[in-house]
Amino acid sequence: MARPHRLLALALPLVLGATACGAGGGGDPDGGDGDGGGGRRPHPLYPALDLDTLPGGGGGAIGPYQPPAPPTTSRSVTITSAGAQAGRDLLAACQVAGTAVTVPDAAGRLGVVNLGDVTDCDVALGPEVVIDLLVVGSLPGPMEAPAHRLRLRGGQLGSVMVAPRSRDLIFDGVAINNAVRPPADRSGTGIYLIDDPADPDAGFVDRVAVVGSFVRMVATAPTGGGDTDGCAYLAGRARNVLFAGNNVVTAGNRNSWGFRIGGGDNTLLVDNSVRVSFHKLVRMNDAPVDYVYIKGGTWMREAGVTAGGLELNDAFAQLGDLGTDRVFIHDPAVYLRSAEPVSFGASTGPGQADRSWQARRIAWHARSPAVISDARLQDLAAGCVASATCDYGAGTHSYVHDDGVDFPPSPWRDLPAFADDDPDHLPIAP
Repeated sequence: MARPHRLLALALPLVLGATACGAGGGGDPDGGDGDGGGGRRPHPLYPALDLDTLPGGGGGAIGPYQPPAPPTTSRSVTITSAGAQAGRDLLAACQVAGTAVTVPDAAGRLGVVNLGDVTDCDVALGPEVVIDLLVVGSLPGPMEAPAHRLRLRGGQLGSVMVAPRSRDLIFDGVAINNAVRPPADRSGTGIYLIDDPADPDAGFVDRVAVVGSFVRMVATAPTGGGDTDGCAYLAGRARNVLFAGNNVVTAGNRNSWGFRIGGGDNTLLVDNSVRVSFHKLVRMNDAPVDYVYIKGGTWMREAGVTAGGLELNDAFAQLGDLGTDRVFIHDPAVYLRSAEPVSFGASTGPGQADRSWQARRIAWHARSPAVISDARLQDLAAGCVASATCDYGAGTHSYVHDDGVDFPPSPWRDLPAFADDDPDHLPIAP
């Protein structure tokens, strides 16, 4: 049932403006390094991931990670209108449960599209279809109206916002690209999963997968102080989230992280190519975080500075002291252009007591050992509180130290839905 939603009313101007990025609120506990597995249980949306090999029991306190359920459809509809009317017709079609909807290129630019009060809808967008802002689980107003079992394929989305209590959402072969809008109108956040702090039991988004897709964020129009944003992912307390086999690029000099996990459970970041201009590759804060698995992929951090000239060098790190537990970082290749010592790992505060991090087999590429080395990781681990397990894997990693370190010439994943896998080649509106 639709209902007025204060959080959506607050979030919409942020996502539509240039400051949305700031809007969001160890050891293997089972022993070993967690890469062993029993049988073969491929992820239904990303078969290269065997769910039987997830480390640490496969999930946090809520239980093992759960993939989203795909929609079940029994009828097909093709949208024949264009522009804003096509967006309204798409919503009407999806509100009939069990509908597969095709939106051809002739529909053009749809503007803001709401997909609320939706169950079992499978949407195929033509590659030239543009949605400036997709609001899932909401109706105009804004009115919260959760969406369940929704899949989107194709198209170009300026940004995506998902209201709490929506679940089973799949984005497969989509191009999320804030540059489809002119500079003054660009969102600072690619995907924003909203939570409702007043509802701790159900006020979050659950079971989301983004596979074989682009998330490309160019810098927003600068503030008066010269700050620009462009972060890929912001989520509050979301559960069971998978990003796998994607190409992700951020830009900006302030809030331009790759992934900000604002609390939540069971986040899997697998086989992604990610280039971040400023801030952390993966940032964990805002609320307790339980179970994060970062597996493989190519992670690239530029040597960006703020408008005031501040230089940071961030990798995978907790910000604040609300607790991060069961964090596993296995087998990524990480490229760091900055000469600053890298930030990495868990909080050293008391909130990290009895919680765990584990890192294994990271292929580090940095300017010098002062940026990252076994000695640096051991120093960071030594700062953890006594009861925390900060197993940062000294002795398992490889290092290439070169003052001229650069990114790989072709770091991008093969995206089956696209002829060109380079996110820098996506269109930019004037």
